[in-house]
Amino acid sequence: MKISTMKSVKVTLQLIAASLIVAATGCSSDNRSAPDAAVQADAAAAGDAPAASATLQLATSATLGSYLTDGSGRALYLYSKDLPAASGAAASTAVSNCSGGCLTAWPVFHAGTIAPGPGLKAADFGELTRADGSKQTTFHGWPLYYFAGDTRASDTKGEGVGNVWFVLRDPFYSMLVMSSPAQGGPALYLSTPDGMTLYYYTPDTVGTGTTPPASACTGGCLQTWPAFLAGSAVLPSKLAAALTSFDRGGGVMQSAWKGHPLYLYATDKKPGDTKGD
Repeated sequence: MKISTMKSVKVTLQLIAASLIVAATGCSSDNRSAPDAAVQADAAAAGDAPAASATLQLATSATLGSYLTDGSGRALYLYSKDLPAASGAAASTAVSNCSGGCLTAWPVFHAGTIAPGPGLKAADFGELTRADGSKQTTFHGWPLYYFAGDTRASDTKGEGVGNVWFVLRDPFYSMLVMSSPAQGGPALYLSTPDGMTLYYYTPDTVGTGTTPPASACTGGCLQTWPAFLAGSAVLPSKLAAALTSFDRGGGVMQSAWKGHPLYLYATDKKPGDTKGD
């Protein structure tokens, strides 16, 4: 895989493409490692019978750090083909794109009332109405799921499945991997934690291990393509540790991925928009 090339000499800002993902071993299906029928039935039952209230808490893994679980310690996941809820001028509700057979392996989590455990905030939880009218709980705007292959507390077997399923970390992610559910859309690309697409600029100077990046996007360019600065370095497990920051000048910092300075596109108004591609 390689970074996507320029579509034309006039379109020089491109999506950060699938080359930045560490390839998973085995089948790349969203639902690979599907559990046996008995485990699926148990998980489906849990998803079909939402609790009136539930305590959500944080568990800790040596490889994943702190992540979100239900009160019994079962891991909860986000799906990179979903769209998180957005607030502000372009407010939108979360969208789940897991349906049909997907829900057999990834049952919905929902509770009418959330009791956040230590370190969690009630304001970070929400709710969406799915296409069939059922409810689903969200965290940082992202719909929550179980993985039917997790058979005990502390299992995180769904982590990284298909490069699109991830536990929900705390502190929350600095960047995420997203995947367009639309035919012809980008298979895998980088986004902000709230689902806004990240871009790189071809004329920029790519940083190396010994020299920092240099941005060629200044003045009016930055009004259209604002520089992105991550708040931390919490990344999904399938992303290599290649997030850095550099000084654009005058102490103004910008994030870079594998040496490429990162930008947003002002015309992208809601999660999942890729209008700058």
